[in-house]
Amino acid sequence: MTGASAPLPFKTAPAADLPSASEWLLALLLCAALLMGLLWLLRRRQGKLQWGRQAQLLKVLDRQALSAQVQLVVLQYQGRRLLLSVGPAGTQCLRDDPDDAEESNP
Repeated sequence: MTGASAPLPFKTAPAADLPSASEWLLALLLCAALLMGLLWLLRRRQGKLQWGRQAQLLKVLDRQALSAQVQLVVLQYQGRRLLLSVGPAGTQCLRDDPDDAEESNP
């Protein structure tokens, strides 16, 4: 054996083909479309999703728009029915009564 060793033969790795600009744009558009679709679906399903078996503490019974910015909302909360006025100035409780529907059901 001699002091100088021969170089080890090896194959060079083929150059990785990077995606072209149009492929990057297509991937970006697909991701954006998927994200928009998921956000749309979540917005449509808002209030209808229940995780596990949690008791529903608050239930919207009715909603009536009085104007473009003001609406009346009837809520059921802990055996009470609340009439709320909701608008740009805030939310006010107009009426707070016991829930008659719960009392009449045995």
